[in-house]
This record gives sequence, structure tokens and C-alpha cells, in this order.
Amino acid sequence: MVSFITLYRGASVPTAELIAVSTDPTLVAYVASSLLRGRQVAPSADPATTALARGRRRALRLVHTEASSELARGQRHE
Repeated sequence: MVSFITLYRGASVPTAELIAVSTDPTLVAYVASSLLRGRQVAPSADPATTALARGRRRALRLVHTEASSELARGQRHE
């Protein structure tokens, strides 16, 4: 699987334009880690919303772990 980060810029979300795309594992790991450290939203009474939030956090942890592993493999080869 490939993980990538995209950067958009615009006056609003609907008018934003793509500025850059990166598969750099350092950047991917950093962004995933930052999102995991971000502010936690209060738990919802809605089980569907709770499951969605848990799934997103699991996905971010997976992306961070994979990107960090890719970095470690790359460092061994240098």
C-alpha cells in the first residue's frame, strides 16, 4: 500500500486547488503522528460515529507504523 499526503490551498474547501502530493515516509509519518496527537473529540452517544472515529484512529496508527518501518528499512540501506 502507498500512503501519501496532499496539500490544497484556497479561499474555501470547495475552491481549493491541489498544490502538492508527497509519498515521503518522513512526511507521512509526521502528519499521521500529528493527527493522532490532535485534540480528542468528546465521545458520541451515536455508535456509528464512535465506530467511525475509532476506525480513523486505527487507520492513522497503521499509516504511521508503516511509514516509520519504511524509514527504518531505508536507513539500514544507507
